Amino acid sequence: MRPLSRTVISFSALALASAGLAVGAGSASAALTTHCDGDAADVTVPGDLVVDKGDSCVLDGVTIEGEVTVKAGADLLMTDSSIADRVVVSSEGYFDATGTEVAGNLISKGGYGVYLDDSALGGSYTGRAVDGADPFLYSYDSSIGGKLTVEQGLVHLQTVTIDGAVSSENTLYTDIIDSTLAKGLTVSANEEGTSLCSSEVDGAATFTGNSGVQLGTGGGLVDCEDGNYFGSDVTLSDNLDGVDVSGNIIRGALTGEGNDPAPTGTDNRVRGEMGGQFTDLAPAAQKAQAFAATAGPEAHADELDAQRNDRRATAEQKAEEAGPANLR
Repeated sequence: MRPLSRTVISFSALALASAGLAVGAGSASAALTTHCDGDAADVTVPGDLVVDKGDSCVLDGVTIEGEVTVKAGADLLMTDSSIADRVVVSSEGYFDATGTEVAGNLISKGGYGVYLDDSALGGSYTGRAVDGADPFLYSYDSSIGGKLTVEQGLVHLQTVTIDGAVSSENTLYTDIIDSTLAKGLTVSANEEGTSLCSSEVDGAATFTGNSGVQLGTGGGLVDCEDGNYFGSDVTLSDNLDGVDVSGNIIRGALTGEGNDPAPTGTDNRVRGEMGGQFTDLAPAAQKAQAFAATAGPEAHADELDAQRNDRRATAEQKAEEAGPANLR
């Protein structure tokens, strides 16, 4: 078979460009890249999708067969859609997914925020630390198939299932409500503390250097009606502004030192050793224990709702002004 002439190759590239598609660099079989600005519904993107800097893309019932990149300051809102590969959100970018499946990882590089509602992430979630950023991870009724690692910002997880280890470090706060963590949990250096309520952690749980920790029904960070189940050891060390552990089932040890003031708690069922400052816990009322933090998960959820609604409204308006995204 004769090779294609340069004229035919040039014509093919021109046709793709006129359709809003760009050929990716690399091999001849490299995936196509589609750039989205505006709104689209009920279409399939045959390769990667990019939302360019400052653009807004609103998708409903869309299938993306490659990976997704949300560039600096851009917005991507997805409903009842799917992504076959990973999602990368750049500085001040926003990713909002409802009823959506992401097969790969989700990486936020100092993005404005990530919202997941009734959605499934097949891979891991990584929120990287970036100077000057204050990103949020806000999720309801969703699942994460890999690890969850957050290095800064705000974290609120409610009715979420996570199959990998969870780590939250140097965030403003971390709320985990009515959720299931199949492996370990590490929370450290949270400025406003951490609350764990009505949840299950099957691996070891460690809380270090936080400003307030509430595990279960006691304390003052959150009104929690049900305790937690821990499948392994629970260790709390060097936390400030109040630690309370109440109404929990702990299959391993409960221990820790250096908490100031001394921890409080009651009605725990601990199979392993109760050591360090947790040898003889008393209820918070008996020790006049009070948490310094006043904003619990309910207030945090309201705050994040406001942030999400503001950004979403702006993104929808920009997409409407841009018109149809012409993804076909």
